[in-house]
Amino acid sequence: MSLTKLVNYVPIISALALTACQGKPDKILLDYKFSQQEVNAIAEAQREWLEAADSAEMDIPLSVGFNSDEKPYGFLDPKRSSKAFFYKIDATNLGYEQLKAETGSFDPMGFALELTQIVFIEDKIQGLVEKGVYTTYGDAFYKIALHEYGHFLGLDHLTSPSSVMAHLIYDGVETCIDEETLEYYCNINECGQNKHSTCKGKK
Repeated sequence: MSLTKLVNYVPIISALALTACQGKPDKILLDYKFSQQEVNAIAEAQREWLEAADSAEMDIPLSVGFNSDEKPYGFLDPKRSSKAFFYKIDATNLGYEQLKAETGSFDPMGFALELTQIVFIEDKIQGLVEKGVYTTYGDAFYKIALHEYGHFLGLDHLTSPSSVMAHLIYDGVETCIDEETLEYYCNINECGQNKHSTCKGKK
């Protein structure tokens, strides 16, 4: 299938960026609603970015157990601090419509602010499986995690259909950090000498 063929014209994400003049958080707190599979996927996405860039910039400890019920719409008012927060919600969440309006995206599957937070929208990710875009929920969640972690690190969308940072999901594109995306990251952040694409289909 052609890489330029869109799958259902699915918008992945919309992200808003903060100015990158402040330091990174010293810990990422994960919503207690994440399953172990999802926690593992988030950790793997973080590891893949670290491996690709050969940089400790994204090597931030993950701590499971943040209780989002205590501040259910905290993702609507993020503040830069020593901690970042990763939420898990669904479209029935009372804050979802406001979040969707703020992202400027019709149906986001996730949302990220630079070094502050990521919001995963569970039922929208599951919808990718129901539409046949991905075979399993795990595959769909990992794609969103890798994409959103890029926004978390300060990247915006790219127009290339082969990029994990593409705004739309394209047919036949490998879920990995491609050369173009890595170059983009390394142009605005420090990368190590062993930086490399994680795409197995590319050299």
